[in-house]
Amino acid sequence: MFRRLLASAAALVVAAAAIVFIDRAADAAAASVSITATQASNGTTTLTYRATVLKAGAIREVTMAIPAGTTGRVTSINGTVSSVTRTVLRWRPTRVTNVAVGARLAIPLYGLKLPAGGPWTLGFKSIGTAGQVITSGAGVLQPLKTYTAAVAVKATNPIPAQTTNLTYQATVTKAGTLAAVRMQLPTGATGTYSTINGTLTVDAGYATWKPKSPLNVATGARLAIPVNGVQLSRYGGTMSLTVSATTPTGTVLSTGAATIAFIAPPAEMPVLAAAGFASPPAGCPDTWPTTSAENAKPGTGDWVIPTSMNGTLAAYLTQVSASCGDSVDLKVTSGNPVSVVAYRMGYYAGLGAREIWRQDDVPTVLQEAPTTGGASADGKPLRMTSAATWSKTLSIPVDKNWVPGTYLIKISDGTSATYAPLTVRDDTGTKHALMIQQATATWQAYNSYGGVSFYTGLDTGSGRLTFDRPYNEGQGSGQYLTLEQGLVFWAESKGLDVTYWTDNDLDQYGGQLPTRAGTLFLPGHDEYYSLRMRAALSQAIAHGVNVANLGANTAYRVITFTDETRRAWDIDRYTDGYNSTTWRYQGDAYASQPLLGADYICPVLGNTLTTGSGWIFDGVPNGTALPGFIAGEVDYVWPDLYKQPGLTTLAAGTGACRSNGRAAPMHVTAYTAPSGARVLNGSTFAYGCFLVGRCPSNWTVPSPDAASQKAVATIVANITQWVSRGTIAVPADTTAAKIRVTVPKHPLQTNTQP
Repeated sequence: MFRRLLASAAALVVAAAAIVFIDRAADAAAASVSITATQASNGTTTLTYRATVLKAGAIREVTMAIPAGTTGRVTSINGTVSSVTRTVLRWRPTRVTNVAVGARLAIPLYGLKLPAGGPWTLGFKSIGTAGQVITSGAGVLQPLKTYTAAVAVKATNPIPAQTTNLTYQATVTKAGTLAAVRMQLPTGATGTYSTINGTLTVDAGYATWKPKSPLNVATGARLAIPVNGVQLSRYGGTMSLTVSATTPTGTVLSTGAATIAFIAPPAEMPVLAAAGFASPPAGCPDTWPTTSAENAKPGTGDWVIPTSMNGTLAAYLTQVSASCGDSVDLKVTSGNPVSVVAYRMGYYAGLGAREIWRQDDVPTVLQEAPTTGGASADGKPLRMTSAATWSKTLSIPVDKNWVPGTYLIKISDGTSATYAPLTVRDDTGTKHALMIQQATATWQAYNSYGGVSFYTGLDTGSGRLTFDRPYNEGQGSGQYLTLEQGLVFWAESKGLDVTYWTDNDLDQYGGQLPTRAGTLFLPGHDEYYSLRMRAALSQAIAHGVNVANLGANTAYRVITFTDETRRAWDIDRYTDGYNSTTWRYQGDAYASQPLLGADYICPVLGNTLTTGSGWIFDGVPNGTALPGFIAGEVDYVWPDLYKQPGLTTLAAGTGACRSNGRAAPMHVTAYTAPSGARVLNGSTFAYGCFLVGRCPSNWTVPSPDAASQKAVATIVANITQWVSRGTIAVPADTTAAKIRVTVPKHPLQTNTQP
């Protein structure tokens, strides 16, 4: 009988080969040849050939076929191995070995590296010392079964800011004694952790599980280690988490990583009451003229302030918005008599405005300089610049002549002039097809008149901003002329059923939004949102109000109005600097993308958008270049933030980040909410300024030519018709509306933070 002795010290190097050993058929079935493969600890394969002895005798040699392409350094036991051909090896015993009929031979070959493929039919033959065939046949070698770690991590509740149980799974790739499993925890996770069948320790972002006693595990065994009570960070994303299983000596039995997504759905918002409408005050109408009827009235270009009249004269109103029956106070610093003229902004045959009210020879004083200071209740410096102590110059009655719309109050002493903006709401309870919002909170954030803005002054900027001072941008209009007049001009040129309100109104009357309008347009730069503003927008979408955000960087920073007057708002820049001022700092659930479809990435100076073939570009030839349309600031779809079901990208381009010059993707997105509301995110500032062919003077953007203006007007019309579900029919025309007066271009302050 064949006995195992000491292994031979000789080794045979096997090279790749292409010849297959062919065994003769005689007595093959009776030989019962079998060939098995096992994986060695060094990664090579051991083949064991077994066969039944058919004829007694002393073994002289055994020849065995190996798969073509096999390599390695081959050894065996109780004999030496040599090569007959590239696919046949010969084993010779180191001493006389007699075998009887029926005995079972077992010849191991160590150190082989098998090729891919299989199974293989391989011959086996044993020859006796007298030259007789002791046994002969063929066996089938199945490919070696190998295992990968196949790591997986599963979560019972993969929602950021919530508690979940994680199960880490891995396949053993090397047999041994399991002593520990080290598992990477999600970034920022905390909690009171627990597990089963072992102990758990947590350190430096890893949890290590140890069994109650060492476990012997075979290759292919599947590990499943629970880590319970994991409190996920409020910031999620797609994370790659590693798993490693080791022996008491540190030998790795399995190692790998798995990807798991922790994606936050939109944050729940407080419910806002939908208050009713009061009856119109005495002398105010129940209904207002249509947009077409209003714009058929004579317009004027006298509203324009030439840059030659820029000076120190400044003014502000004591209300951001008003409605018929209100009285608004005006405060002016000049010292000279002034004329005060109210202009309703619109189309008016291309002149852009109509004079509504005026008062001439109004006496003024030179007001004291604004003051900067103040502290929060907990002693934080607010650095608020205010001109609240200015004396009133006059009161302006908002009566039946003030058709709801956006207004610029022009104050002029004949040498210098300025604007004070006002929005007049329609508070009759009439539901309009379209509402355009004015980004008043954002205008104020960038306002540095007399001292400090959110971004500039006293090194770190302010923590409280007030409307009790003039705007230093846009000749006193804030960001209205640079970014928002274009939407007003376009909508009124088309005769759309449009109404208006402000950020402040969204905070105060947000619960009424579904009863005020079917579709809401957000302007180019509507960055600063209170909780009530965000709740109102979210609630409106849930109630079927369509939203077209014709801008970017929307609802990015979180503010709190200080009281019911909404004359000032606070922003938390103390917790974590610029980070803590953002909605996303509250957690991924509060990012803009879950609400609107895309999220802010960075400021850009101006890059070209090339049109495509989707519905948004209907009427614009495919491949049309719009130089400078990717401008101001841009949004894109972040892969690790929540995406609304059915979210699609309608247009895409690339801008260059102003802060570092790196490429920034821009995505125009759209989705339909469960309510049926359609939501579009325009992802660039440029819509409004292209509609009037006048973009900010400090953008590296060419003045939009007639072709670009017409293309963007067509795009905005397509957006309007899609987002309104066809309820707003935009009249077709062959040329974009032209503004007939020369309006100065103004620089625009934008966020320089990434």
